[in-house]
Amino acid sequence: MNDGVKNKNFKKRNISTRIMQLILGLISILALYTAYLGIAYGAVNWYYGFSAGQEYSKGLLMLDSNVRFYSGLWLGIGIVLLWLIPRINHEKTTLRIIALLFFLGGIGRFISILSCGLPSNSYLVFVLLELGFPLLTLWQKQILE
Repeated sequence: MNDGVKNKNFKKRNISTRIMQLILGLISILALYTAYLGIAYGAVNWYYGFSAGQEYSKGLLMLDSNVRFYSGLWLGIGIVLLWLIPRINHEKTTLRIIALLFFLGGIGRFISILSCGLPSNSYLVFVLLELGFPLLTLWQKQILE
């Protein structure tokens, strides 16, 4: 009977792990896609609401440089998330660091919304994802115990 309980707990933990891996996979795809947009197109593109023929002012040149730089960092985070998927049961610290980075980014985005306004309703999805990402670390902790 004790083996039945252990087997049931193992199956439950395995299902939870697979679901977490799927979520991390989806987040990594989103990170890689948005990184691609930023690196390939910079600040002047449809994604950011600029037309392709937009003239570059000094401020827009700085913004373009920053978008491409941060997109490179975002690409790195997406790659680390992909690397993390099969290692989710062993890499607690890595997931916690990434969760912290997401959370800090979400705070920055939230401050921007409060200061400047909401660019589009879809940005609320990003803010909720970024501010809620640390919940995955709690879930990971529960799975590993």
